[in-house]
Amino acid sequence: MFGFRKKKIDKAAWAEAIYGQRLKHPKKESEEQLSALTTGMLMQHHRIIMDSVRIVRTTKNPDTRQGRVELCHRHYQDMLKLKPFCNKEQLAMIQNAEDAMKGI
Repeated sequence: MFGFRKKKIDKAAWAEAIYGQRLKHPKKESEEQLSALTTGMLMQHHRIIMDSVRIVRTTKNPDTRQGRVELCHRHYQDMLKLKPFCNKEQLAMIQNAEDAMKGI
């Protein structure tokens, strides 16, 4: 029988995706801490995207609409940087934001 092995995590790349810079000692970061930070960041991006989508759909001001569409796309791109390190719940958050952005 084949055993399931946990996939190797590149902590340096993960920490860089979170902090936006290379860490001197990324191996010192625990996977639990990195995952918690990832969840927090995704939740923040998700909230901003959802608020922006609501504003895009309700505003009559074209400048506001355009600004919020751009904001959605920037936050979505930031979510995608974290995607390789996400668990199922985190991936669901990204998918939910993607679904909300359809049609804007």
